[in-house]
Amino acid sequence: MKRNLRRPIRAVLLAALTSLLFLGLVGTANAAPPSTGAHENSDCVDRAVPARMVSVQLWTFAEYIGFGTDEATQARHEEVLRRLAEMGYRNVEPFTLSGMTAEEYAALLREYRLKASGRHVDVGTPDEPADIGQILQENRVLGVKHFGSGGTPQFETEAEWIAYAEYLDTVGEQARKAGQWLMVHNHNWEFETTFGDRTAFDILMQHTERRHVVSQLDLYWAVFAGVDPIDVIQEYGNRIRLFHVKDLNEELDRRIEIVGRGDIDFSEIFRVAGGSTRYYVVEHDPRFGDPTYDPFEAAQEGFAYLTCSTR
Repeated sequence: MKRNLRRPIRAVLLAALTSLLFLGLVGTANAAPPSTGAHENSDCVDRAVPARMVSVQLWTFAEYIGFGTDEATQARHEEVLRRLAEMGYRNVEPFTLSGMTAEEYAALLREYRLKASGRHVDVGTPDEPADIGQILQENRVLGVKHFGSGGTPQFETEAEWIAYAEYLDTVGEQARKAGQWLMVHNHNWEFETTFGDRTAFDILMQHTERRHVVSQLDLYWAVFAGVDPIDVIQEYGNRIRLFHVKDLNEELDRRIEIVGRGDIDFSEIFRVAGGSTRYYVVEHDPRFGDPTYDPFEAAQEGFAYLTCSTR
């Protein structure tokens, strides 16, 4: 019955619209121009990410927060958390606790209704192993499920990369038993360093178990290295658990750019990644000493771009 009613109803609506056009009440001449806002472009629907899956790497604010452990540093760190929550962020990815204990930091997160989607913390190397037990305990307090070093060492030999991968696998096994995931965060050198037909990134993936070690793929650094992130995603599938969403500006010497202002096609990358991505982490490395760089602007625009909001 409902299907049969569609045609008459459509005819009535068409007749009404025609009458309005005739009377001049509807017309292109008087119509408001379409919006050209930065976050209302044609691919917005394709790349839109739920706010609960958007995070921000606090390294974006490294220069603003500073590297101390004093009360002033902690106050700036808290201010960043407060302002991010006001922007609409529900998650953050710390790189430092600024001298606070895990309990103190977890209390701050609760105060501003934030979660730690992940954490960058030095997990050590075969020659200088970290206290993984302590890191795992802190992660439990913080609610962190994904953690890893902010970068890998720039080894020169294949043997060094293999040894490092095997070390990471043992760390990852400890993490799995604690209900956590060790993640590898890349820069450009993991893709630029090659041994035969394998990159250092390949070695890290091939010499670790997928149940122990996953990837936090930094999209900027992959593109900077001349690699198509889609190729990496298609090769390693759901081992790519998190993205660092960071843009690249070709015209300005391929510098890191505010997300949405650069040249990376995030929509297509997100489409290919499918449903295996846990978090989309906005990041913009600080431009140390550059007064024109505003980390709050970078975070705000990144959030708006990913969620397709105009907030």
